[in-house]
Amino acid sequence: MMLLIAFILLVLLFILPFIPGARELAKKQDASPLYINNEYLKDPRYFAFSFRKLFHTSLAAAPRGEGVHDITLSKNEKVQIVRDASLAGGSAVEHILYVMQNLDSGPDVRFNKEVYVRQTAHIGESNLLQALACDGDIHLRKGTRFFRWLDAEGNITAEGSCILGVDASCSGILSLEQHCSFLKLYGFPVVASGPQAFTEEREEPDSDTGVFGEEPPERECSDIKAASRINRSIISAESVTIGELAVIRGHVKTHGSLVTGTRVIITGNVFAAGNIELGPHSRVLGTVFSQEHIVLRQGVRVGAKGRIKSVVGKKSVTLENGAKVYGYVMTEGKGLVV
Repeated sequence: MMLLIAFILLVLLFILPFIPGARELAKKQDASPLYINNEYLKDPRYFAFSFRKLFHTSLAAAPRGEGVHDITLSKNEKVQIVRDASLAGGSAVEHILYVMQNLDSGPDVRFNKEVYVRQTAHIGESNLLQALACDGDIHLRKGTRFFRWLDAEGNITAEGSCILGVDASCSGILSLEQHCSFLKLYGFPVVASGPQAFTEEREEPDSDTGVFGEEPPERECSDIKAASRINRSIISAESVTIGELAVIRGHVKTHGSLVTGTRVIITGNVFAAGNIELGPHSRVLGTVFSQEHIVLRQGVRVGAKGRIKSVVGKKSVTLENGAKVYGYVMTEGKGLVV
């Protein structure tokens, strides 16, 4: 009897590890591509909108002219109100600064509190700021560093080696030159290296925009030849390589890494447990997500006008010259323009 029980237990030990795989083969719960709820949008400019609302509420309660005043935001603060601000190099601003028109600072200025500019902000080289809200455009000269966030109703242009804090967002173009670093960006679009930011109006519309959701996915497809055209999604347990000029009219999901060649088009979302490297001038019309590292090579485009998409690399995101993202770029590790 004991021998029979031992035999049954031994058989169960052999069978149990295969049960999840058998269930997957039978029910194909992982057959569909990664689901992303496109209706859910977290406000990317939350910090700036909250700051503006508190500021306007406080000023409306007790209008003030130029000078230093007490103000109640989330707590009691002092605010310095000026019409125009032109700050000499090496100076320091100790209070919250409210500029009714334009701000222009020299090099090595330190802002120890938040700054709110109603028109245009030109920030000098190697300035240090906590946070900046601007109702117009922001121009950051080389080496400017933010500890928290910045936001513009217009465009943001950052020269080389700027550090953009925890969050940089705008309603227009967010253009970053080489060696700028970041954690979270939001713009329409976010562009690596300035000159390409202003070519967007000449871009051709995308001819391949559909996703073949009804077709069963291509499974265990790990090596896609150059110039291939696949009208379905791809799901693979292995790393995936896509040759140049290939078109995937669907989603791509891999438990390994993904590398594409030049001018590849993917019309859906891209998900990888490993690294993602999108080759030069490739296009992804959906969201790009990696548990590891993401590299967008020269001229890569993610998303399109009128669509909010995301590039999320948990460990790092690297943007090469001309890479363009319509919406979010986020990482918990290191974001860098090279």
